[in-house]
Formats: sequence, C-alpha cells, structure tokens
Amino acid sequence: MADRAMVKTNSRHPALRELDPKTAFLYTPHTVTCLVLGIGLIVYTSGVFDVPVPPEDEGARREFSTANAKRGIWAVMFVFMGYSVLQSPSTTMIRPHPSFWRLANAVSVMYLMFMVWLLFQDVGDARLFMKHLSGELRVEEPERPYGGNCQLWIEGQGINWGAIRETVLDEFVVAHILGWWAKAVMIRNHSLLWVLSIGFELLELTFQHMLPNFNECWWDSWILDVATCNLLGIAMGMWTVRYFDSAYSTYNWRGISEQPTLVAKAKRSFLQFLPHSWDNFDWGMYSGPARCIAVFTMVAVFLAIEVQAFFLKYILWVPPRNLLNTYRLLIWFMVGLPAVREYYEFLEGKAPEGTIFNKLGAFAWLAAATSLVEALVCIKFGKGLFTAPWPPGVIIFWSSSALAFSLTMAVWSIRLRLRTDKRKKSD
Repeated sequence: MADRAMVKTNSRHPALRELDPKTAFLYTPHTVTCLVLGIGLIVYTSGVFDVPVPPEDEGARREFSTANAKRGIWAVMFVFMGYSVLQSPSTTMIRPHPSFWRLANAVSVMYLMFMVWLLFQDVGDARLFMKHLSGELRVEEPERPYGGNCQLWIEGQGINWGAIRETVLDEFVVAHILGWWAKAVMIRNHSLLWVLSIGFELLELTFQHMLPNFNECWWDSWILDVATCNLLGIAMGMWTVRYFDSAYSTYNWRGISEQPTLVAKAKRSFLQFLPHSWDNFDWGMYSGPARCIAVFTMVAVFLAIEVQAFFLKYILWVPPRNLLNTYRLLIWFMVGLPAVREYYEFLEGKAPEGTIFNKLGAFAWLAAATSLVEALVCIKFGKGLFTAPWPPGVIIFWSSSALAFSLTMAVWSIRLRLRTDKRKKSD
C-alpha cells in the first residue's frame, strides 16, 4: 500500500504519526461518546431515578450503608480510570495501545493513594479495612517457617528427601523464576541482576529475626534460590532481551493493510502485543561516582519493593496465597517496565527538549513515591510488633558496608577531580 494511504496524525510519538487505515479507528479518542456512555452508566447504577429505600432494621441498614459506600468507591475508581484513559498524557509506551499505559498509570496512582490513606490509619483499623478487599483477611495466620528442617543428611536414614521435596515442590518456585525473568526484561544487565539477587538474600538474613518467612535453610537460600531459581529466571530473561535485540534490529512494523495473507495479518495482530522498539541499557555504573550512586539507588528501590511485600503481608495479615499479593505484583510489573526505561533516559539526559523525559518520567516518579509510602506504612505499623533486638552481626555488617561504600565513592571522586585538574593544567 502506498504511503499516501496512511492516516496522518499530530502525535508526539513518531510511530503514531502515520497509522494504518484499517486500525486508525482504534486510536480515535471518542471522548464525547465515552462521556455520554459513562454518565449513562452512572445514572443506571446509582439509582438516580429509582432511589432505594433504606431498611428499618438497624443491622440491615448498616449493611445497606456499607454496600452503598462500596459501590460509591468502585464508581469513583472507574471514573478516575476512565478519565485517565481518555485525557491523561501518553508516555513513550505505545504497545499494545497508548490507552493501556494510561490505564496502568491510573491504577498505579490509585494504589499510591490507597497506601497514603492506609498510612493515616492505625494498624487495627487497617487490618479491619483489608477484610473488605478479601473476605479471608480476618485473623492472623502463622507464616510457614522454611528453616524448620535444614538437615540434608539424617544419621541412619540417609538423604533427607522429605525436606528437599517440600522445598523444591513449593508452589512459589515458579513465581520466583517468573519474577526474575521480569526483572531481567526490565533491567537488561547481568551485573545489576546479580547484585539484586545476592542483595535480597542478604536482606533475608538481615530481617530474619523479624519475619518468620525469612528463616530459610542455607541451601534453600543459596542453592535453590540464588543458584537455581534466580539463575534460571535471569538466564531466561536475558535470552528474551537478546532475542528482542536481534529481532528488532531488522523488523519492519508494516501495518495490517500491508500484510499479503490472512495468516500474515493474524501474526501482525499478535505482534501488536510486543514492544514497538527495543533498546539495550548501558547503565555505565563504573563511569563515575555520581552515576554509580544513581544506579545503586535504583537497586535499593527494587530491593525495598521486594522486602516490603513480605512486611506488608505479615503486618496486615495477608496470607501468602491471597490474590492481593498477586495484584500488587502485577501493579509493580506494569509500573516497573516503563519506570526503569524512564529512569534510564533520565540518567542519560538524551531526551529532546519538550518531551516527557526532560524530567523524571511519570512511572519512575510513581515507583519512587509508592515505594517510599510503602516503607512508611511498614515502619508505622511495625512499631511494637517487632520486639527482637537487632543481631550485632547485622549491625556490624551493614555499618561496615556503608562505610566502605562511602569511602570508595569519596576516593573515586577525589581521584577524578585530581585527574580533571591535571588535564586542565596540561591544556
């Protein structure tokens, strides 16, 4: 099909300035139509013309009021998501559709607002409210201890296959591998991924006096987690990165109208769910102390988000298998994909003037803000809950690490400054 048949737009994104005529209607906002339909839906569900009569019984009236409050909160959420999809500014993420990422942004903002609201409650009221999100969140349930039986060899019985089988066949093993695949797709750097992998195991050792879930056997932490699950997830993720890197260097995104056969059109429709472009991230953490600190700040945020998942479910009495944990992970995955890219672009400073990347991007800002608020919730609600003293070894280790890192950055900065001054004098 000739280029003149393409539909021209004034989009800021280069890939959306010319649209395939057969799919151009998908990018038409339809703001007025959505407004009319949205108001009609609100009128229908709110009972504007058919006002329900509150029951006279006090208990039934409380249930009636609670149901109205829940419906009103859901309506507010859907109105906000609808507004965001239609009117919020787009990011550089355009696949499968820009509105998907506007919706992801809206969900992320609502999660941030929920955490802020939770911060202003006490832990009892927070737990009481959480049962409205899931009916099984009513009482505290004991967490599964993973370090109860760490013997690999039992005298007179041989290999302790029961403990090994119980750990290897844990239902979270697959989720563990998929989580590291997702991190690899986001970060795209082997060194940083292994810093994250080892860093999390060190944090498990750091907080195991607080969280029973972190009391693992040494072979569970370092062999099953690091050397098996993490390794598999990172390898799969980096293979995905290499595949996209090679595939996107030659692929031409022709529209559906230009595909010659029905099979080719179906394939092109499926590819709409893959990224439009693919970039490798050269984080350059050895290029200078400022860049190194900036990169390790991102690593610290990743580790905080992971550790806070365990603290939140322990403090708020959310069982490990509850879907609320899965929803949180999905929100963080939707935030993390664009956030890491935005943070990388922010560090690189390559963005042209006037685009969304001339400052910290929306998703990167949301990730930083939400992780900080989650941390504040854990600190506030954890007061009086964690009474065990900090182990001396933990204090010595992290104090020594902080001192060593600070001295390394200071010496590095001084040497760079001396080298720069010497170069200026020679010039």
